[in-house]
Amino acid sequence: MGIKPDYWIEKMAKEHGMIEPFADAQVTSSVESPVISYGVSSYGYDLRVADEFKIFTNINSVVVDPKNFNEKSFVEFQGDVCIIPPNSFALARSVEYFRVPRDILCLCLGKSTYARCFRGDTKVALVDGTCPTLEEMAQRATTGELFWGYSIGQNGRLIVSLLDAPRYIGRDSLVEVVLDTADSIFCTPDHLFMRRDGRWTEAGNLRQNDSLMPLYRDLARGYEVVYQPLNGHLYPTHRLADEWNVQHNIYADVPNTVFRRFPEVLQTFRGISNIRNHKVATVRDVPGTHDVYCLTVPESGNFALESGVFVHNCGIICNFTPFEPEWQGFVTIEISNTTPLPARIYANEGIAQVIFFQAEEVCHISYADRKGKYQKQTGITLPKVTFDVK
Repeated sequence: MGIKPDYWIEKMAKEHGMIEPFADAQVTSSVESPVISYGVSSYGYDLRVADEFKIFTNINSVVVDPKNFNEKSFVEFQGDVCIIPPNSFALARSVEYFRVPRDILCLCLGKSTYARCFRGDTKVALVDGTCPTLEEMAQRATTGELFWGYSIGQNGRLIVSLLDAPRYIGRDSLVEVVLDTADSIFCTPDHLFMRRDGRWTEAGNLRQNDSLMPLYRDLARGYEVVYQPLNGHLYPTHRLADEWNVQHNIYADVPNTVFRRFPEVLQTFRGISNIRNHKVATVRDVPGTHDVYCLTVPESGNFALESGVFVHNCGIICNFTPFEPEWQGFVTIEISNTTPLPARIYANEGIAQVIFFQAEEVCHISYADRKGKYQKQTGITLPKVTFDVK
């Protein structure tokens, strides 16, 4: 099974209507008109999201049941910009209509523009003292492993948070952010870095000597301690972990007061070794495109890298099922906003990339042969679960 290139995609779209409408080149941003790119790429096609949305709302306290989706769960919206509330999701459809050939299987990946990603070898600081790469975390997550890291929470306080869904996003162009420690961070130009004053700045807009929010760690009495930017003191990591456990009822059978007796101040920041300023040295473009990864932090929307700086998480997740052989229709897209902030989705601009795999042999039964229930869908289609009646 091989991935089909741009000239094959163009031929199938123009001669057999595989994609309608079809953009035979990447439509990208210009100075006058910023656009999230769409159209054919080297080995795929970036589809667009239409201006029709169903935004989830819990105003009616309706349970989300995939076997029985209730229309009362959604508010319909049509417009150029859709705002998805924090920790919520919306359903949309593609601008393009797809007709998949019988020997083709399509996979769809979310756009890194919405994801804001890092190169796979970027190391993440975990509270267990390890610093795995994002690529390694994505592989380990497939077995159900969970990860906890550091975040800046409400009021600028350092907290422990769950780092959820580390995953491969796709391929994108990168910049290299070099710190005054000589550490390099490779990320998409729009990835947000937290400055020392709590403001966010895109990687591509960072300048020399910009001060970033630091993660300082040291050992005291045999335990790791971390710098608490809110008050300038050091605090034991294991106590921050206890706070997370209490908040999430891990210690449900133990009174919470047990974990509130410890004094917060262990020692002053002046006692820490190897103080680093975490200032930006340079930012430069990286040639070519690269595999990129990211993760999600539902509690705070940010996490710390091994290099000791805080960055924004990947908040937008697009969920798709594979486009099966001989399926046709508009693609229904589930767009999840896993951040604590509202998220914008731009209609008629790129949302995801479709990759075309050609099988070595033609299947016996295609999606059209078995008369799949999502065949020729024309609008946003809710899940359909049918039951056999005997």
